[in-house]
Amino acid sequence: MSSVSVNIKWNNTEIASIEYQAKRGLVRMGYDIANQARRNAPYKTGALSNSIRVEENGDEIEVLAGGNYGGKSIKYAAIQEFGGYAGRNHSAHIVGKHYMERAKDYIMTGNYLQKYFGDIL
Repeated sequence: MSSVSVNIKWNNTEIASIEYQAKRGLVRMGYDIANQARRNAPYKTGALSNSIRVEENGDEIEVLAGGNYGGKSIKYAAIQEFGGYAGRNHSAHIVGKHYMERAKDYIMTGNYLQKYFGDIL
């Protein structure tokens, strides 16, 4: 009786290409989330929406709002996102706007896997 076999080999070049394409998909997704978050953010002076940015740290893609950005300290990004008490003696109640969470949910609906990772699916 003769035998039949299938040879499967790990191809490092192809794996590296898939990894690169996946990271590019995450970066594109990050920028789309950031753009949607800018549209969702409460607007008074524009500082909060202008502070929304995408940062690449190795394999991690982060969409950030607030903090120290553009020479300014935007301290109210979290209270606008999550809500809570602010102001003198924490006397003002801020209702959370969830501008970042809503942006992520909006971008990750529908056919987002195909949009961002279609080249490797």
